[in-house]
Amino acid sequence: MSEPQAAEPANAASASAPLPGSERRVPGLTPALRRRARLLFRILTAISPSLAARTAAYLFVRPRARAITATEAQFLQTARARRLPTSGGTIQLYEWPGEGPAVLVVHGWISHVARLQDIIQALRAQGLRVLACDAPAHGRSSGRQADLLRYREALATVSRACGPLAAIVAHSFGAMAAVSWLTEDPAAASVRAAVLVGLPGDMGYLLDSFILAMGLSEPVVQRLRALFLARYGRFPEQFSTRALAQAIRIPVLLVHGAEDDLVPPEHAREIAAVLCAGQLHVARGLNHSAPLRDPPSVALMVSFLAEQLLRSSGARTPRVR
Repeated sequence: MSEPQAAEPANAASASAPLPGSERRVPGLTPALRRRARLLFRILTAISPSLAARTAAYLFVRPRARAITATEAQFLQTARARRLPTSGGTIQLYEWPGEGPAVLVVHGWISHVARLQDIIQALRAQGLRVLACDAPAHGRSSGRQADLLRYREALATVSRACGPLAAIVAHSFGAMAAVSWLTEDPAAASVRAAVLVGLPGDMGYLLDSFILAMGLSEPVVQRLRALFLARYGRFPEQFSTRALAQAIRIPVLLVHGAEDDLVPPEHAREIAAVLCAGQLHVARGLNHSAPLRDPPSVALMVSFLAEQLLRSSGARTPRVR
């Protein structure tokens, strides 16, 4: 593939020249897998940097499967389950009925609905109707690849089938998709409050993390970024949560672990600074996904949503305890 005739964004991350010794954690990538992946890419790069770049592009959008345990499967049986069609396959939808407004709960990369059990149960305890779906290529949904556009389509599909949605709780990559959906889809106009947990600042940071973990060389990185531009029409840094957040006009609570091992808390601080009605809670001692299982953080999220939904006139309100 020829190099795209487009200039790199001025604020592009230094993916093409990673700092020596830099290291970032990537979801699902154990030290043993990282060593094998780096060996694979050294071999592929020696054969053909273009082949290495195509392989990297394929792996970047292919999440590893996370099994649903017996206990998690038992929890999912408490929901009404059905499948919804999307352009790339079917997604698995779960619904817990309630008298209050509908809240959509969205998981992150290499996760599934059952891992959000704590926040789902807390929302149900407030009498809210809770909806959640396995993202494409996750949980019981179909497909082998997932990206921001597929995630966002899943949210739009649930909204069309089960809306109107009054609020959304989303984690990590799912939170990025939620910001994109909230700011760029007219169907999201019904949403009156959002809780975003472990939110990355832009896609460029996530691609950088992948590049560093794989140990990709500069020629491979240049080709990988060219493939990204050709596929999505933008460089990864231009999928910017920071930029989109400026257009959000509803109350937003950002929750971030102070010891987040995937996305530094600075991302949340920068996004909070541009939100129209944003609040930030940095939870001490917690890593990337721990706020979803931390009782004080869960209570804070649910209290925030209950308060915001109670302020909405004409809505059937949740119970506040």
